[in-house]
Amino acid sequence: MRFQIDDKVLDTVTGIVSSVDSEHSIRAKTLQVLNYLIEHKSDIVSKQAVINAVWDDVVVQDQVLTQSIKEIRDLLGAKVIKTYSRKGYQWVAPLLPEIIQTESLQLNNLQNKIKARPVIDKSKVWIGASITVFLLLVMVFVFLFIRSEPPLKVAFLPVKNDVQDSIHNWVPLRGQEQLTLGLSQSSQLAVIESEHVLFAIERLNTQQRRAYQSGALYPLQEKLEADLIVATRLTGFPEDFQLHYQLQTPFGVEQGIEFASSVDDAFNQLVSKIAMRFDEYQPSSNDKSTSQFSNEAFARGVAKYLEQDFVAAKPLLQTALSTEPDLLAAKRYLAASYANSGQITEAIALLKDSINLAQTQGEQGRELLRAYLMIGYLQINWPQQTDRENELLSAEQYVEQAKQLAEQQNDELFIAYSHEELGKIKRLQGEFGASARHLTAALQYHKQFQGDYGQTAALIELAKVSNAQQNNALAEQYLQQAFEIATHSQAPANQIWVLLARADIARSQLLQSKAEQFAKKAQVIANHSDNPMLIARVDAWFNDSPVYTVN
Repeated sequence: MRFQIDDKVLDTVTGIVSSVDSEHSIRAKTLQVLNYLIEHKSDIVSKQAVINAVWDDVVVQDQVLTQSIKEIRDLLGAKVIKTYSRKGYQWVAPLLPEIIQTESLQLNNLQNKIKARPVIDKSKVWIGASITVFLLLVMVFVFLFIRSEPPLKVAFLPVKNDVQDSIHNWVPLRGQEQLTLGLSQSSQLAVIESEHVLFAIERLNTQQRRAYQSGALYPLQEKLEADLIVATRLTGFPEDFQLHYQLQTPFGVEQGIEFASSVDDAFNQLVSKIAMRFDEYQPSSNDKSTSQFSNEAFARGVAKYLEQDFVAAKPLLQTALSTEPDLLAAKRYLAASYANSGQITEAIALLKDSINLAQTQGEQGRELLRAYLMIGYLQINWPQQTDRENELLSAEQYVEQAKQLAEQQNDELFIAYSHEELGKIKRLQGEFGASARHLTAALQYHKQFQGDYGQTAALIELAKVSNAQQNNALAEQYLQQAFEIATHSQAPANQIWVLLARADIARSQLLQSKAEQFAKKAQVIANHSDNPMLIARVDAWFNDSPVYTVN
């Protein structure tokens, strides 16, 4: 719909405001605010009502709406929207159809036609035509110049590396450079060079540095005069990474997560999303309920989960699911939060719901694999039934299903994980030969992956099988090999697992003093890592609680 507002024409579909000598584009969210106010022009609408209608997919502050109101007034005049203190806003400008102007022009044309036709001078016609062509070219150039807006300035901060090994020590600076180069090559955005960003970080004053070190991004946004600051954090394990991102825009902060089997894929996925979202910054034709970015409540919930604050994680993940019920990753993290809080029955029920949902959607990716595998993992490590034999058979069925799906998808990481869990089940069932075969198969798969510390879990289980068979020398050999791999890779989590396995074996042999020595070594490593999950794992051993967590 096109309306005449004073000397300007507003197109509420394309978001174009045009006048005699200029034309401007309205940002997508600002256009949604404008249309909402026009639709409810007979009412005073509250700020929260507008925010709920326009930003229903992210959490934003009031100043984001205030900025959109300012942009509308800057384009159409200060009096088009009236502010009611403590109540909200109302559209008050008259909306006249553009046809009024069109009819006036048609009348002028008609009057011109009935005037006497002058005598044609051919030389003047050529001169006039040349001048007309020249003026048209000038007008086209001016139109394109006015129409073009400067691209957004984007800056990537060094990537925070939370992958606990030595293999990914390159991530902070090379990752920043990779993101910077990737976005500059795949978009028209003005991407600030990495060296310039690092120099700006060094030049922050005391107050700015204090705010930046506490997690605030606005000091760098001001220092670099950037429109968009991108902060990232890499977590996970080889073949199974998560890239957490935080975007500081002029109108607020957005968060999300990218899941990928390689670091390069995670970086490329984020670059693609930023390019699609912000390149050229034109009004979006997508439905407003579909966010280009991961649900913010989900990202915040995962952050709380990684801090071991499962109580705070649950409501955030539930909020994410209320907004996006099909978000299988949110279901998985919510189930893990239940499990790590001791609510195993609730966790398994949620995972079964994920399986049903994934099958209904035809989703056969990693989320379905994880759901099957997690149910088996929970049944193995947190017994809930009096009939343990039947519970292990159930766990075996779920893990076997995960293995079959992984083989169909040629997902070697989850084939290896499945063999590990089947090896545990067979050990608990007393079938040591079958257990060793599964664990040896898992070991062979892990040797193919970058980061050999993935082998430690299978080696620990092989040591437990050897201990059950009273082959102490072979058990010691497996544990020594596992610890050497973990130490060489500088992987504290794996070092702790090996030491706690040694403690468990010593305790099973009634060597309590020796068991505590191993556990105390694990405690030193956990405290040095300052990782709450590792610290909680060692504390659980000393409290005679299950040391297993879902991560």
